[in-house]
Amino acid sequence: MCRVDEGPPLCSRLCPSVIDKIVNTAVSSNKPKVFRCPAGLVGFAVPMRSSAGQFHCLIGGGVREKSLDLYRIEALAKTENINPFTLLEQLQNLPITTEKAVEETADRVSGVVASLLSAGADTPPADKLTEKLHAVVAISAGIDKAKTAAETISLLCETIGLLFDIPGIAAALPDDGNEGFSLQGAWGFPIAHERLTTATLHRFVPGNPTGKSVLSGEEINELFPGTDAQSALCFPLAAHGEPVGLVVLFNSDLKAGDDLLVELLTGRAATRLTVLKREEEFTRESALSGRLLTMVNSLTLAEGKEELCHRILEMGTELVYASCGSLMLIDESGETLRIESAIGMNRQLARIMNVRKGNGIAGRVAAGGHPMVVNDIEKDERIAAPNRPRFKTKSFISMPLTFKGETLGVLNLSDKKNQGIFTEADLDILSPLVSHAASMIQRASSHESIELLERLSITDPLTELYNRRFLEKRMEEELSRSLRNGLHLTVMLMDLDNFKTYNDLCGHIAGDKALKKVAKILRGSVRDMDVVTRYGGEEFCILLPGASKKESIFVAERIRRTIENEVFAGEEDLPQGRLTTSIGISSFPEDGSSANALIDASDIALYRAKSEGRNRIVISNSAADPETRGFPSPLVQRKQ
Repeated sequence: MCRVDEGPPLCSRLCPSVIDKIVNTAVSSNKPKVFRCPAGLVGFAVPMRSSAGQFHCLIGGGVREKSLDLYRIEALAKTENINPFTLLEQLQNLPITTEKAVEETADRVSGVVASLLSAGADTPPADKLTEKLHAVVAISAGIDKAKTAAETISLLCETIGLLFDIPGIAAALPDDGNEGFSLQGAWGFPIAHERLTTATLHRFVPGNPTGKSVLSGEEINELFPGTDAQSALCFPLAAHGEPVGLVVLFNSDLKAGDDLLVELLTGRAATRLTVLKREEEFTRESALSGRLLTMVNSLTLAEGKEELCHRILEMGTELVYASCGSLMLIDESGETLRIESAIGMNRQLARIMNVRKGNGIAGRVAAGGHPMVVNDIEKDERIAAPNRPRFKTKSFISMPLTFKGETLGVLNLSDKKNQGIFTEADLDILSPLVSHAASMIQRASSHESIELLERLSITDPLTELYNRRFLEKRMEEELSRSLRNGLHLTVMLMDLDNFKTYNDLCGHIAGDKALKKVAKILRGSVRDMDVVTRYGGEEFCILLPGASKKESIFVAERIRRTIENEVFAGEEDLPQGRLTTSIGISSFPEDGSSANALIDASDIALYRAKSEGRNRIVISNSAADPETRGFPSPLVQRKQ
């Protein structure tokens, strides 16, 4: 499938009647006709009339359109009692084209036939013509199966060179990025790789992009400097009216009709190049989609807005091969852009570089909400400013980070690693990432705001310790865990001695500084799992999960001694000449099984410590607790 009338049994059964019908139609109208076989494949019939008046008909086929009619395939497989998946696989392996392309090919073949038949005595007989056309059709089938552009051009030029005895052939193919064309010797003609701009290529493509043109001596020297060719024929590689390349035949001596056969081959090659380009673009887009999906998924793993912004910037530079960039966010005032992350920029400079909304390039992008792609900062009419020394190139891209119509910030990228320029294609690549990034930045900002509110609701604003509200909730959780697992839970309640006097003598500012210093001491004296809270005023409460009274005494003594030895401004005027603390300790389960019971027990022990002279530790119900007996510190008192 498909050799038209010499194919597999399925074709032999189904196609003869269709071919007979289309041949009769083509011969009676003396015009080329396009048809579809029962399997949906596209073919053509071109009538030929010899000088003797005898009609022949050239049949071509074996190609399909991109989309297959699955209903037709299923019905055909059912009627012919064959496996539909086998039939589908055979069809999928055939060359892909369009009905319009087949019509164009049929018209070209018809033109070649007419030209050859009208050439007179020099024209080969009909059977020779048919043989030559069969060779072209066979080579065209090979072109349709070429895997790469290089393979396509190689097969095309080798065929033309051998079939028409051409001594030298050159080809021009698009560069990577489609910014121009590269010239290379493709058949018996050594040429240094030169670049050809798109504008120059269009100069050699006539109004009818499928027709040949003769290059003048100046044009040959311009395209191929140092070439000693005396003549050159230029055949554009064009598909659907758009040039995709160029083939040049040097010192050729084409016979009548040969040029039409060359055009037939170049047209087929151009179609194949277009298909390969589309397949490559699809593969690249699929790979880019997968890459973007991986990137977006990895963004969800970022811990906090700072890391998120840095990852977004890294991904942006990676996608468009930029070596420098920054991600700026609009601050709470809504008027100033601040750099959250930067690559290729001094960190100190990044910290202090703020831009007012509407000022500078990033400020204008933020204010307008539209991206800006600049090829040359000095020539772009929107900017027309000298390039800054810290940038290696004059091209950059600046994109707003927008979520639901609100601009959150700006992504700036500059200095491509290959020293190239940024284009709209880079903008298209970045757009999906920027869209997802903006929503994730908004989510991270909202999450941080919620976290801040939650933190403020459970945190003492002065000391930044947890507050009493958090303590009550956490105590219930720890009591449940201790009861479940049979663990100790110790509560330590402490109060700064003579602190009211300290405030009166030294002032509330000194008192606030003293409280902050004590909070820092407490945090540094306990484990990460312990909970330090400001209970109220100069009182603090510490939860020690899993710690017995004996273990907690060492912690309490370390805190007491550290505060006693710490220097506090103005403490020498206190009754004891220094700022100290008294501590009361209780523990689950011996002193109670509820939060209130444990707090009450610690409070009573604390009151006892105060009444017995301050600057000491008292343990609740210690007479019944064998773990605390024999503790050497004279400051540890046992509540009776």
